[in-house]
Amino acid sequence: MKKIYILIFAVLSSVAWSQPYSHLLQSTDWTIMKINWYGTDYYPPESFKESGKVIFNAQNNTFESRFFNYCTGQLTFGPNNAAYFQLQNLVRSYIDIWDPGLQEMRDFDNIVMDFYYPSQPLDRFYFEYNEVSAGRNLVVTNPAGHKIFYSNLVLGSSGVLTSDKCGTIYPNPAKNEFYIKPAKNGLGKIHVEIFDATGKLVSTQKISGSEAVDTHALPNGVYVVKALGRDTNYSTKLLIKK
Repeated sequence: MKKIYILIFAVLSSVAWSQPYSHLLQSTDWTIMKINWYGTDYYPPESFKESGKVIFNAQNNTFESRFFNYCTGQLTFGPNNAAYFQLQNLVRSYIDIWDPGLQEMRDFDNIVMDFYYPSQPLDRFYFEYNEVSAGRNLVVTNPAGHKIFYSNLVLGSSGVLTSDKCGTIYPNPAKNEFYIKPAKNGLGKIHVEIFDATGKLVSTQKISGSEAVDTHALPNGVYVVKALGRDTNYSTKLLIKK
């Protein structure tokens, strides 16, 4: 009987992983976590950290990348489930961000647009797709070697999973520590997991409601925090800025 269960599990696992990339990428809500541009990491400005998106529509063979402006075109996935795609007939918007106080947003928007546009029809955008305990991650490399990191770890427009067990973290941005405030005055330990922009688990801690979560060993960047306890169950983005 044990062998039968193992066989069934193996078959189900094979079916899950046999799904084409076109389906996996299309069925996921992708948000930009960071862009590596000429060896330097750039992160979405804090006030617009949920704005960067990419949409793969395999049914209509269309593609859209957006932050403030947008870039759209025709989409072709590599044959035999190869891990690359090609873009044709790309067009982009040129909406000016006139507010001088939004220079950081303007700079990031330019990088997002330049990542895909312009490109040649035969250019290949290679990608790495993986699933982690917290969700799905996607890293796309353009023909120039720049990388853009996407994830579906952000759960909702506010970055926090909506439930009666939501709480808040503060301060955010954080430096060497942050605190978790449960929605209720719960007791007991809170299990905290911190994931980096690639989806890698970089810290696991157990704290009481009044203790700080230690981040002194984590470099600047955007992270996803998952907190689980009796009266706490949510995920949110955290910016570390020292």
